[in-house]
Amino acid sequence: MTSMLPIIEDLADAPDHKARARWLLEVPLAVIIRDQVIIHRLLSAAGFHEGLAYFAAEIAALSARRARDGLAPSTIRMTREHARIGIQVIARGGAEKGAA
Repeated sequence: MTSMLPIIEDLADAPDHKARARWLLEVPLAVIIRDQVIIHRLLSAAGFHEGLAYFAAEIAALSARRARDGLAPSTIRMTREHARIGIQVIARGGAEKGAA
């Protein structure tokens, strides 16, 4: 028996980067914040560099001090969206760099 929560086990059991990308896009953001250490470890172990970039962008956006409009700085938002587009392409089965 593992000590990981079932939602984290789904990432650990993902067979390829496409499944990992889908997991990253679908998992609640609260899980990303709460379990960021183990998620980072799993993505690193899988060699999923695009996933790590997206993950880092999400953490930065979720952790950033927000402006009066309630939004993170535009540079953080743009980085996040750029990374999200790349992950969406992988999740749809598009070109994967270093696919596992």
